[in-house]
Amino acid sequence: MVLADFYKIHGRRLSADGKHLLEISLNPNHSIFNGHFPDRPVTPGVCMLQIIKNISEDLLQSKLRMSAAKNIRFYAIIDPFAHPNLSLELAIKEADTIQIKANCSFDETIALKMELFFHRYTNSI
Repeated sequence: MVLADFYKIHGRRLSADGKHLLEISLNPNHSIFNGHFPDRPVTPGVCMLQIIKNISEDLLQSKLRMSAAKNIRFYAIIDPFAHPNLSLELAIKEADTIQIKANCSFDETIALKMELFFHRYTNSI
């Protein structure tokens, strides 16, 4: 797994309005940062998307397949050495599709916001 040992979850709770609030930390020594970028590490956006998917699968106890993504906004660079501790907020709504609105921040800085749509993964073809 590419993201093995990339992040750890340190806390999770459910807010009064049903949002999942998580505290995670990035591993600044992970090999991804050797190439992205040497001497100026930046957390790749696709890795943040994968973290959100992995955590959502854990919360929903189901493998997920992404069907769409919209309103993806990156507001701040996530430097794993300067800001390894992140707050992640997930609002999950399930109907025909699973809609996940995600916000990620460090300190008081919003790093990213996105809206993702998933289907539960099935093995049938």
